[in-house]
Amino acid sequence: MTTQPEPTLVEFVRYDQWVTKELLAICMELDEGVISAEIPHTAGSIRATFAHLLRAEAGFLFRIHGTAPKPDFDWDANPTLAQMATYADQLSAAFLDTVQTVPPTDNVHEENEEWSFDYQARLIFMSQIYHGITHRTDIMTFLGTQGVELPEPDVWGYQEAYPERFAAKLVRLSTVKTAGYEEEAD
Repeated sequence: MTTQPEPTLVEFVRYDQWVTKELLAICMELDEGVISAEIPHTAGSIRATFAHLLRAEAGFLFRIHGTAPKPDFDWDANPTLAQMATYADQLSAAFLDTVQTVPPTDNVHEENEEWSFDYQARLIFMSQIYHGITHRTDIMTFLGTQGVELPEPDVWGYQEAYPERFAAKLVRLSTVKTAGYEEEAD
């Protein structure tokens, strides 16, 4: 028996990947001083935070499959954001495939000399989304303090980028009522 992936979960993973890709693209245009600056109370600099995010995603894939894509660079060699973006694409493809082929209720088993832990794969899926949101928020908050103009990173911004995925259709009316006031539409 084959199971169909839950479409909202798949779309949520795509959203997570889209935001990371958008943010990486913005950061690749920034001065090295901004990318390397330590951000207090976070995973470190922008570079360190992206490295943390990508290594965690590879770790999540490893927990499910026992393997994960490997980067074509050495983490200790201070990879560029462009190198990380290429690796992020590889991880994104693997994670999207995972969420589409591994039923969320499949068991994941981990153990070491001291403990054994069983849980459903959806815990990994949820962790990936939550973890990404948390650390991208750190980066975006810091960039905001640096005056960097940022895109709308929420699901509405994602919907605007991919309206076909939501059967979204915006029709402007001649008069729009907003908060009890009538305004002329554009």
